[in-house]
Amino acid sequence: MPKLTVNGLELYYQMEGPEQGPVLVLANGIFQRVEAWEPFMPHLARFRVLRYDMRGQGRSGAPEGAYTPELHADDLEALLAALQLGAYHLLGLSNGGVVAQVLASRQPPGLQRLILLCTTARMDPLIQAKIESWRLGLEWGGTDGRLRIALPWVWGRSFLEAHPEVAGPASLEQMRLAAPSAAAQRNLMAGFNTLRDLRPQLAHLRTPTLVLAGEEDLLLPPHYGQEIAQAIPGARFEVLPRAGHAAPLENPAAVAQAIHRFLEVEG
Repeated sequence: MPKLTVNGLELYYQMEGPEQGPVLVLANGIFQRVEAWEPFMPHLARFRVLRYDMRGQGRSGAPEGAYTPELHADDLEALLAALQLGAYHLLGLSNGGVVAQVLASRQPPGLQRLILLCTTARMDPLIQAKIESWRLGLEWGGTDGRLRIALPWVWGRSFLEAHPEVAGPASLEQMRLAAPSAAAQRNLMAGFNTLRDLRPQLAHLRTPTLVLAGEEDLLLPPHYGQEIAQAIPGARFEVLPRAGHAAPLENPAAVAQAIHRFLEVEG
């Protein structure tokens, strides 16, 4: 299992794909681990893909304290430096998209293009209320309680209608086993809750950026993506049909096509 000690903790990562392919870095959603991207990986066969577990996720370290977007960005910046990747593209999903915005706003020299998927640039009362419901679900019913409360926010209507088994006991048990510890979940949510409005920083961003939103995303509906695209000079904005918050799993073909077009790589 490849791990590197950066920024004071061990980060687990996976590097795969053709060595001469363009490098694409994937930043996970808030409770994900690298395995969550597995169904989407066949669509990225032409890329040299770096996946990693953020602090508190999967096989990476889970120290005490809130895992803020700035701290996650520090970790990723240190990981990229340690791996000496040079030029790369960065794709951030949900909380990973927040982290990607923070890192991109620092204008790191290797970043070529930025893709922000199903994410937000700011906290508002509605997002806070949703995250608070997750926190209470965790306190009242453990990871299973948090998963059951989060489920209707994460999956889109079209996907759940086509795959009702996702809400069944076997699927929930699989998600429970893949989830971070309860303490890490608290730290991840506490860190996300520190999110400030990133749009003033994004106004200075010169990295070509694609913002993607799920048509059926109830957790972070498309208007959050529109706000990001309006804040970044020259950014593109697209809405993915028949996709909720877990867009790479719900409509992988649409996500892949948008990525390939933007990065000018054949699918």
